[in-house]
Amino acid sequence: MNILIVSHEYPPTGGGGANACMNLAAQFADKGHKVTIVTAGFRSLPAYEDAEGVVIHRVKCKRERAEHCSFSEMLDYLVKAWRMVKKLACREHYDVCQVFFGVPSGVLGIRLKRKYRLPYAVRFGGGDIKGFQERFDKVFFFISPFVRKIWRAADALIANSSGLKELAEQFDARFPIEVIPNGVNAQNFYPAEQTNNASVFRILFVSRLLKRKGLQHIIPRLSELNAACTKGIRLTVVGDGPYREELERLAGETGCGGLIHFEGQKEKAELLPYYQAADVMILPSAKEGMPNVVLEAMACGLPIVMTPCQGSRELIHDNGYVCGVEQFYDKLFELAQNEPLRKRFGENSRKLAESEFTWESVAAQYLAVYERIVRAE
Repeated sequence: MNILIVSHEYPPTGGGGANACMNLAAQFADKGHKVTIVTAGFRSLPAYEDAEGVVIHRVKCKRERAEHCSFSEMLDYLVKAWRMVKKLACREHYDVCQVFFGVPSGVLGIRLKRKYRLPYAVRFGGGDIKGFQERFDKVFFFISPFVRKIWRAADALIANSSGLKELAEQFDARFPIEVIPNGVNAQNFYPAEQTNNASVFRILFVSRLLKRKGLQHIIPRLSELNAACTKGIRLTVVGDGPYREELERLAGETGCGGLIHFEGQKEKAELLPYYQAADVMILPSAKEGMPNVVLEAMACGLPIVMTPCQGSRELIHDNGYVCGVEQFYDKLFELAQNEPLRKRFGENSRKLAESEFTWESVAAQYLAVYERIVRAE
């Protein structure tokens, strides 16, 4: 099968959706399929790359930050990427186009279908659904009719969690949506062989630093938690984003700056030591799709404390807690004081990651969708 993927984000830019795009592409190529990706260029990244059978075209467009993309930058990508996908479609016979995500790349999917009769599947990322990101609320007021056209013309709509599917159905329930979860590479992410420092309870947060990620609800009580626990408390924050300055200010104001280490943005290959050094992973997020960072933490044998955001139903089964941010203090205190519970949750996390969330099984589900689409043509 000849698969075209269009996505404005692809590692090292973007977050969980970009990571999913990269891993799916690698799996498709490993299974003998031809894979071409058209994504946004960034700084000194090569315009053309063959990454172990995955051909990557990066179009030159405006993008200032790896972890964040504005709506104007998305529009610029659409203009530049259309020229590239049009050229590729003229010289190649693609069987299917995989769109990451409905906004902005869905525009390319529907144009390719109309001009070249190329079927396409949309993989939702969360931010492409109305109500997921406050910063796009005004934009969605204008683009909602176009989003519905993209969904209606799509040959498949895919959400990565049941919660994200429900959020999409709140916007428009007329179109069938399939659920295919995210995956994790359990060979690249695995538990540490040695136990961590017994005198310190290490809390890990890995994500873009956005307001909806909820870290501002956790920081104010860290000093209190540190005083109450028999162990010292340390929070490591891995990631960057527009909310970092506010979080650093909050840490200083609440007197817990010494308990928090802001590590900044890290490449995927740099994350393993952070997971292995931690005792628990937290994600106090308001909205998600299915967080890759939680899957990576699970593969590394970490207990999870997360909010009941999208993806939590699938990910938490006797390997942590799903609770509101106001309950994080109590859950973290319990885990800090109860090593046997921590160990049990961590072992269950690893088992779940290995048995239910491999990228190989996830890719097989996507390929089954593509085969159905191609047969229907």
